[in-house]
Amino acid sequence: MSCTGISQSQLSRSAAGRYRSKRQLRLALLLVAVAGIECATNAAAQLAPGLSPPSSEAEPGPLASGGPSVLAPPSSGAFGLPNPLAPSAALPTGVTPAETAPIPSPLGLPVPGTGINTLQLYNPDSPAVLIQPYVSLGETFYDNVNFTATDRTKAAETSLVPGFSFSADTPRFTGVASGNIHGNVYVPTSYLDQISANFFGQGTGTVIPDRLFVDLASGITQASTTPGLGFVNPSLLPRTQQTLVFTNTVSPYLRQSFDRLVDTELRYRFASTNFNQNTAITSTIPPFNTSLANGTLNEGTFTAATGPDFVRFGSRLVVDGSNFNSNSTAQNSQFSAFEAFEYFIRPNIAFLGQAGYQNIRYPFAPAATFAGATWLAGGRLGSAADYGYIALEYGRVQGVYGLTGSADYQITPTLAFQANLQQGITTGGQTFQSALVNATLNSTGSIVNQYSGLPATFYNPGVGLNNNVYREHLYNFGLTEALERNTYELFAYYISAQSLTPPTTTPTNSAGASLSWSRDIQPGVKGFASAGYTRTTNVVTIFSSTPISNANTVTANIGLNHSFAHAITGSVLYTFSYQFNGGTIVNGRPGDILANVLQFYVTKAF
Repeated sequence: MSCTGISQSQLSRSAAGRYRSKRQLRLALLLVAVAGIECATNAAAQLAPGLSPPSSEAEPGPLASGGPSVLAPPSSGAFGLPNPLAPSAALPTGVTPAETAPIPSPLGLPVPGTGINTLQLYNPDSPAVLIQPYVSLGETFYDNVNFTATDRTKAAETSLVPGFSFSADTPRFTGVASGNIHGNVYVPTSYLDQISANFFGQGTGTVIPDRLFVDLASGITQASTTPGLGFVNPSLLPRTQQTLVFTNTVSPYLRQSFDRLVDTELRYRFASTNFNQNTAITSTIPPFNTSLANGTLNEGTFTAATGPDFVRFGSRLVVDGSNFNSNSTAQNSQFSAFEAFEYFIRPNIAFLGQAGYQNIRYPFAPAATFAGATWLAGGRLGSAADYGYIALEYGRVQGVYGLTGSADYQITPTLAFQANLQQGITTGGQTFQSALVNATLNSTGSIVNQYSGLPATFYNPGVGLNNNVYREHLYNFGLTEALERNTYELFAYYISAQSLTPPTTTPTNSAGASLSWSRDIQPGVKGFASAGYTRTTNVVTIFSSTPISNANTVTANIGLNHSFAHAITGSVLYTFSYQFNGGTIVNGRPGDILANVLQFYVTKAF
């Protein structure tokens, strides 16, 4: 593992496609380039709370303390669930990362770089920069490669997947990146041949210590315009039903503290969402195009929060203005100013509140436009220093009444419960951007919200991808149980989405749950299994704006990862999916969609 450059690859065959793909990948690779400048530095940046000075005898290679030696490949789809093809070396074996000192109040400003889980956190004796390139060769067999209710076609897919894992913890930059590029050749369905990518990266750079910083985040994932898919992995769909999504954010900000009483931040954020490959949808308002529309966000935010000297009272003032530019009904401008506060009645009981004003303008979706007062009121029980907490508020945000809250509670020493509730008005492109800003890659390959710990929600699987504006209520729940060599995870969600783009339709409600199990069978051998079920009511087809049916989808996975000598990992994964009445959604013909997929992969690290 050394400081080597990562070359760009083409993501389409035409010259225009090559130009777009390279332009979209530049920000994704910026994370590696920034840290590459500091490849010659030592691991001095690891002298953070809970970490020890690096050893001068540390050699590149697997981490001696038993922590993960590479980052897991990122997941793909609507939720940041674990990637079942993660190599054994990417999963920790009884080692937890060192924790930084928590902020005194949830309303306080976090330390720059908080939430970035570098490999160095698992082993402070490791080098400051870890780069692990690898290549995978895979063979996949389909019994319904077109994912249709009729005309089932068997096919085989050969894949060449070069990728890399990157982790840096230096005085000037802290960041991680994990990604790969897929070259897929199908037999006999050569019309499905494609090149795609999968990537997640985030980092924080220090320009002026204690004053000027910059946050970077980038993601590339497969998604789909097809509604009602639930937990079906879009990367296993034919390219006619999947869309490649590029999301990038860059955010420089200034920090200033005043005598530990007030901490201030002035931040600018630029974000972009670009869609590639199959982007065709039905537009409901001419003259907008009938494809997924790219979008860019420019946002400025000023924040003033109470400092660490406040014990029983916390406050945060936020003034924010943004403009989302898109050739679709998703175009909007927003201004908001609010004061959020908490007061501790007792050390483990707090009153929560928020009051402010918002002005939201959607010029092509009048039903989403709102101007007026916003408020929240509620409370929190428990504290992070004890068994955890449960916080819940009710009020109006962006003109939408509903519940906002979160929970992180340790029910038993091995069983943890997490929840996240929110409501508001959003669009598909902005959902990707907001999810990426708050996401982090954990050791099991999940892309999770760094505040709730739950898998990030990148888009609503009930409605798929489109240009509409939605009033949404989003509820996510999770249970995690760790028993010796076994880990059990339950993730459940409920999303109610009311389209505010004319014509008005019945709200689409989607609910689902996924239960997964993993086991350290023996050193270097890990097993994985999962099962998921989703139900979506009032599904809107991609051919009509009229709700026509409900969709029920069942998915299951079972796999095994085995690490051999000489940094070689073998993986086998079987995937089953069954969608009731799916033919009505995908191709306009009635019928159920049944698909079986068997994957074999061999990965060599360098």
